[in-house]
Amino acid sequence: MPVHLKYVLVTPARNEEAFIEGTIRSVIAQSILPAKWIIVSDGSTDRTDDIVKQYAIQHDWIELVRMPEHRDRQFAAKANCFKAGYDRLKSLEFDLIGNLDADITFEPDYYAFLWESLRKTPNLA
Repeated sequence: MPVHLKYVLVTPARNEEAFIEGTIRSVIAQSILPAKWIIVSDGSTDRTDDIVKQYAIQHDWIELVRMPEHRDRQFAAKANCFKAGYDRLKSLEFDLIGNLDADITFEPDYYAFLWESLRKTPNLA
């Protein structure tokens, strides 16, 4: 395994105005930052996109991808959003890809802890 973690994240998000900023702040505070983070807005109708854009301006490794609006709750929507995010990452070199929910927060050493766990136990993933 590489000594330095190079990871990317994809976050499907739909109407996560109440939580997305906490998730973004958690990622920005990481001791090991992602090489790229694609946040895919699944037709959000609240301020989710505006919040993400505010941080994407400040951090060039954060990118917003906007999916078309839809009224119905689609079963495959999250998978489609992840695929749209992954399509934006395919040309990059990275060791790991993470599917990060838009409504969680975690400590600044979270990804360093995960990486160390994977380094010690490569077949963990």
